[in-house]
Amino acid sequence: MVKFQNPDFDEEFDRIIEEVKTKILPTDEEELKGTEVKQELEKRVKNILKEYPGLKYRFLGSFPRNTWIKGNLEIDLFILFPEETEEDELERIGLEIGRRILDEREERFASHPYVHGKVMGVEVDVVPCYELESAEKIKSAVDRTPFHHDWVKERIKGKEDDVRLLKAFLKASGIYGAEYKVRGFSGYLCELLILYYGSFKNLVKRACRWRRGLVIDVAGEKEYFSDNVEALFVVDPVDSKRNVAANLSIDSMAKFVEKCRDFYLKPDKDFFFKKELEICFNLKEELKRRGTQILAVIFERPNIVEDNLYTQLERAKSKLFEFLKANDFMPLNAGYFVSEDKCVLLFETQMREISRVKKVIGPPFEEWVHVNKFKERKRPYRAFIENGRYYAFDWRKFTTPQQAIKHYIEQSPKSLGKNISQVISSYELLENYDILNLKLPGFEEFLVDFLKLKG
Repeated sequence: MVKFQNPDFDEEFDRIIEEVKTKILPTDEEELKGTEVKQELEKRVKNILKEYPGLKYRFLGSFPRNTWIKGNLEIDLFILFPEETEEDELERIGLEIGRRILDEREERFASHPYVHGKVMGVEVDVVPCYELESAEKIKSAVDRTPFHHDWVKERIKGKEDDVRLLKAFLKASGIYGAEYKVRGFSGYLCELLILYYGSFKNLVKRACRWRRGLVIDVAGEKEYFSDNVEALFVVDPVDSKRNVAANLSIDSMAKFVEKCRDFYLKPDKDFFFKKELEICFNLKEELKRRGTQILAVIFERPNIVEDNLYTQLERAKSKLFEFLKANDFMPLNAGYFVSEDKCVLLFETQMREISRVKKVIGPPFEEWVHVNKFKERKRPYRAFIENGRYYAFDWRKFTTPQQAIKHYIEQSPKSLGKNISQVISSYELLENYDILNLKLPGFEEFLVDFLKLKG
């Protein structure tokens, strides 16, 4: 019988947490490096902004709030534009400033285009936004960031290490980050949860009993449940209508609760560090044992931003899964994998091949009009009555899942996503043992996870 109380949790927590901190707190060298890069950035941006009267700059994010963890030094430099600036002008000038400030740069897109690059080897984002008096007047999501920073900055003092513990805990579980690829916890959400619960230790205790529909009002210092919330709703202190956890999936929430429960019952430092997966499985033998059909659709990775790519891959996966289901191949699982230049849609079906003939259900005999329509349809077999209802045998369009996938991709590519439809026509379809020959970095680990093999 599982026990749901651990009277020694506090003592065990305190014992291991000091060792964890030595591995996740930034080193003196990292902090010095961050300070040097910030000073260099200030020198560069001040010089450039002389040419743009009315523009200001601010350092925002985890670096100035001191909530970043060891090995993850990143600096966010925001360029603030007057509210009356036209949006296309903000984007043009913002990109121009970013290009001039950064080294090894590339353009990315969030609410606005921005420039990502490096200065003195440290990753830096230069992000344009509007300088506004109130968060109620925001024109895009990044305009909230200065308000988030100001609300959290002073309140988080003394709790920075708790935020770091939470971030490390989430990273080790693969649920840190609000981007669509992860659909987990953002850095700002981490800070709000620590502020609301007071510490990482208390958050773990309370999260063990979280359930879907939870609403946390950080500023109002209360929580309750709502039937209108799918997973978690954390009220943004600077915009009461906004859910800070809007991107958090129900599965990521459930994984966090599971990890908190496991950690509470048996605290261990390993919960804070991602294990390197050792492939100790004979995957060929596993595929043979399962007796299922595993299919991989491989195609070129479209050149689009990650959030758009993962949104379209999710759509493509769901469309093909439902098509396999509708055609009686009994799909068990579906997933997708992305490498530097390839995308893989992976499916596992219970049926490798099915009969050419199928049984079609018709109306009950009482429904005279519908019965006539059913009987008049062209089929190779006559309709018949069974338990008071009409049925008929008919030919299937596909007898293997490969045929179904090929048909769908070739006949309905646009339904798989705008950009995916442009590259998927030259797809490759691999099955079962042939999939093991895919030499994409990280794919073998993905396959182990896809098959739900125990580590």
